[in-house]
Amino acid sequence: MAMTQLEETPTAMIDRVASLLESFVGERPLTLAEIARRSHVPRSSAHRILQRLVELGWVERKQFKYTLGVRMFELGAQFRRRHNVHRAALPVMTDLHRRSGLTVHLSMLVGAEIMHLDRVGLWPSVGGQWSVGARQPAAITAAGRAVLATLPPGRWAELEFEDVPTCYSIRSRNQLARDLERVRDRGGVAVDSQGTALGVTVVAAPIATADTDAEEHFALSLCGPTRTLGLESVTAEVRDAAATIWRVAAGVPPLRPRPVAATGHGSRISRPHMTVAHSGW
Repeated sequence: MAMTQLEETPTAMIDRVASLLESFVGERPLTLAEIARRSHVPRSSAHRILQRLVELGWVERKQFKYTLGVRMFELGAQFRRRHNVHRAALPVMTDLHRRSGLTVHLSMLVGAEIMHLDRVGLWPSVGGQWSVGARQPAAITAAGRAVLATLPPGRWAELEFEDVPTCYSIRSRNQLARDLERVRDRGGVAVDSQGTALGVTVVAAPIATADTDAEEHFALSLCGPTRTLGLESVTAEVRDAAATIWRVAAGVPPLRPRPVAATGHGSRISRPHMTVAHSGW
């Protein structure tokens, strides 16, 4: 019995540390009481663990509040740097934000949630669900539905439809299936109008990978005010930008204009075969 307890102790400690770190999802610093409540770790244990995490640089303490430390930033930066998709996305996202004026997110499917890996743009300025590192339920987000539309249902994690944030949110698997049909009819582009927050519309496209059995799935999205966002132009922008990211990440050369013969003369002129988003990369 004593041996069993000793074997379980490291696992229990790791679970507590993980719960404490996960309580920091969002942007604002937290008090000890808030961390203990969010993590379901007793206050005395939370205080002891946090003290050690501060010493190691994983957590920072300023007066009576805690935030994630520089060591967590270093690890997160290493995770992002090892992905070709993230490296390819940064210049495309910057250019897309400059041209559209909208906020751009690069997101990844993690289980039944979408996690935001990067963001260019400041709006919306409220709500921690839009920050880098934050997660949102995949079923209610445009980025999540853009990815789910590319996967067979057998590869989905268990999706949740409880506690949806607005009256416009996806509320059932049947409603999700109908929306995914619209996503496919739209060429893979998903639209969420006020389903994650009132007054916010998000348009997203999946970033294809060469490996159809890949375990990591990404999406690019544009986020703006519902009353002013032009869906037609934004749909084309986000689709082209996602395709550009895939080409750069996969090392595929950009598409070139196809020369066509001019009528009435023997000369040839160059006319674009298709529009390609120029992203400054």
